[in-house]
Amino acid sequence: MLNFKPASPLLLLLILAACGTKGNGFPSLERRSYEADAPIQAAIEPAAAPSILPGELAAKADALRARHKAAHGVYLGALAAVEAIASRVAGSSPGSEAWVNAHLMLSRLDKARADSVAAVRDFDGLIFEAGARDAGLAALLTEAQRPVIDDVAQQNAQIARLSKMIGE
Repeated sequence: MLNFKPASPLLLLLILAACGTKGNGFPSLERRSYEADAPIQAAIEPAAAPSILPGELAAKADALRARHKAAHGVYLGALAAVEAIASRVAGSSPGSEAWVNAHLMLSRLDKARADSVAAVRDFDGLIFEAGARDAGLAALLTEAQRPVIDDVAQQNAQIARLSKMIGE
């Protein structure tokens, strides 16, 4: 069993005394030096953001979009076949030959979109680098990346739907 000793009254008095303020008063309500009546200067407006990507960045963005477009085309070409197989296999027992083949086709579909996913990653790198220099360039690159991100999100949703249909 623990045996506690009460704190000495002198120790408690010292602790309470330490909680007081200097001069036993409150802080002054007088204006401080930084609260002077000096006029506030208008904020300097940042330089106008560019409306068009410079040549090198535009070329990189175009190359990434072209890379995505090619991969997305391959993906869309394979999608109908995988959807047909998935609908036939839906409800079949896991491990059956049809089930394994459907998963194999689904993994090929996922691989077909690898360049689209890589394009998103490479866009992210460009946006990060450009953002360190100029936020306006980062915004333009983000806008150029938007269709690629939307397509990849749609691909993710379709693959998740097909995977669920086939069964895991």
